[in-house]
Amino acid sequence: MQRKRRLWSQAGLELLQALPLKPWAARRREDLLALLSSLDQQIGKLDAAVLLAAQKDAQARLLMTQPGVGPNTALAFVLTVGDVSRFQRGKQVASYLGLIRREESSGGRQK
Repeated sequence: MQRKRRLWSQAGLELLQALPLKPWAARRREDLLALLSSLDQQIGKLDAAVLLAAQKDAQARLLMTQPGVGPNTALAFVLTVGDVSRFQRGKQVASYLGLIRREESSGGRQK
């Protein structure tokens, strides 16, 4: 995995540029690297917008204090679940999200 990440670093991209290729292949490489650069810029703008939206939401900010929960996960959770106070227990949230196979209840009582 580490090798793959290094390929897309500045040094890795320079290495790709330096590879000798036939003219048609070199042209294709240039086109693909330009596309990659354009997509990286667009993704950067979208990431910034998601971060800003997550920072404006109190529940998302609270979720982001947990290890491994970033702005994408926090905002997706908030937008999907909404107000968590409507759930009495965490199991209900998990069930709502489809993370529990089935619900067991008897006589109006959840188990």
